[in-house]
Amino acid sequence: MKNKKILTMPILTLIAAILGAAIIGEGGYIAAKKIEKYKNKIILQENILEYAVDALSAQQKELEKIKEEMNIAQKGLDKKTKDLEKTITAETKNLEEKIKQAEIKSAAVESARMAKEESAQNKISALEEKISQTKTYSLSSIISNWRPLIANVECQFRYSDTGRLYQKSSGSGIAIKFDNTPSAILTNKHVLVDSSGYGADSCSAKLLDSNETLSSSDIRSSAKEYDLGYIYINNPSDYFKNLTSNFPALCSQKPFLGDEIVVLGYPSIGSKNNLTATEGIVSGFDGNYFITSAKVEQGNSGGAAILLKDNCLLGIPTFVTLGKVESLARILDIWTAVEK
Repeated sequence: MKNKKILTMPILTLIAAILGAAIIGEGGYIAAKKIEKYKNKIILQENILEYAVDALSAQQKELEKIKEEMNIAQKGLDKKTKDLEKTITAETKNLEEKIKQAEIKSAAVESARMAKEESAQNKISALEEKISQTKTYSLSSIISNWRPLIANVECQFRYSDTGRLYQKSSGSGIAIKFDNTPSAILTNKHVLVDSSGYGADSCSAKLLDSNETLSSSDIRSSAKEYDLGYIYINNPSDYFKNLTSNFPALCSQKPFLGDEIVVLGYPSIGSKNNLTATEGIVSGFDGNYFITSAKVEQGNSGGAAILLKDNCLLGIPTFVTLGKVESLARILDIWTAVEK
């Protein structure tokens, strides 16, 4: 009985060992399977992770590419913006310059317009003033206006050695006062100088509306070919000063052919106490002379030729003496006398 018992124990132990080994083997297989499954899972996850990393890397590269493209686009946009800004700035400056030029032109046009307007207004004002001051002169009123200025001139010629009188001359003259010169009687040269070229020793002039006789030895004649002379009155009376200070007017413009004139002077024959007035027109021009149809003779030569339309002193009646009569009556432009 005792030996049987001993045999049973090893068998049981073997069975247990076999069972344990089987159990352990099955457990190891299961564990291996699990491990392999886990490894596969890990590999899958690693693959997924690697794919994700690759995808992320690709996305990162794509993003970098997009960023680069955006940078390029931004640079292009910046360049275009700068170019546009430059263009806008240039066009703005150009426009500002055009506006400035337009403003300058506008100002110039406005200035010119205002100047023209002012000039026109001045002309209108001058014309209105002239119209307001202009009178409708009749021939008689013109003669009355100039009559006090016309002088009857007489000159004496004496031999220098004996003082004996050898010649007298007479003519007409006009009282006048030019700037920066003494008061004077303006007359013809041939009244003041004899045929030999000797000057008068003394001359006297009498004005129609004055009782005084003006005498002077300060006698001068034009050095030029003009028939023009001056009897200077160095100590004029108040009447003479007042008379010449209110002198009517010198003609400021040349007359036209056909303009009417009147010649005032004293006659060579008849009364010396009144004037003669002869009418005519401007018939032509000859240098500083106006040719006239008005009668001019020895007496009224040297007087005054009045332009009727402007009531102004046109000049001094004069011409070459042929005997005691002057022909081809002419008038020396008064401005020749002024300028000498």
